[in-house]
Amino acid sequence: MSERKWLVYLVQCSDQSLYCGITNNLNNRLAVHNAGKGAKYTRSRRPVTLVGVSSEMTMSQALKLEYRVKQVPSSRKKLELTNRKDETIMSIRKELVDAVLKQIKGLTNAIEKMINGDAKPKKAAGKKATKKKSVSKKKAAKRKATVKKASGKAKAGKKAVQKTPEKKEE
Repeated sequence: MSERKWLVYLVQCSDQSLYCGITNNLNNRLAVHNAGKGAKYTRSRRPVTLVGVSSEMTMSQALKLEYRVKQVPSSRKKLELTNRKDETIMSIRKELVDAVLKQIKGLTNAIEKMINGDAKPKKAAGKKATKKKSVSKKKAAKRKATVKKASGKAKAGKKAVQKTPEKKEE
């Protein structure tokens, strides 16, 4: 049973050429390529930068996809990457705008509730204030008595040690 943890990746070398490979640890593999210990092709074309990565798949599926990618001419791969880059940028911008609008809507609702007196303002997120436990007077007195007893015994012990007569040598 093969787990789905293999990736097909595409890196761009310093000479603008593309290299395709598979891995089950992408960060480590990129570090190996950039250290000059990776594939023979990338050793003399460092540094490499990641330009594409697949979703997780089995090793067999990854090998098949790598083969298909390597069959495509580099000019077509570069064209596809350029087109997808533009789509990705637009997608990211849309996600950011949606997130900002959602935050603004939430803040607007909170302000309206505060104005109408429906809700109290929330405390700022951060460290939670810890409540100090109040100690009853009886417990406090008991603790004080215990401390006094202990210190009294310690003093008595010191006096007892000092009062013991020393034996004189004859």
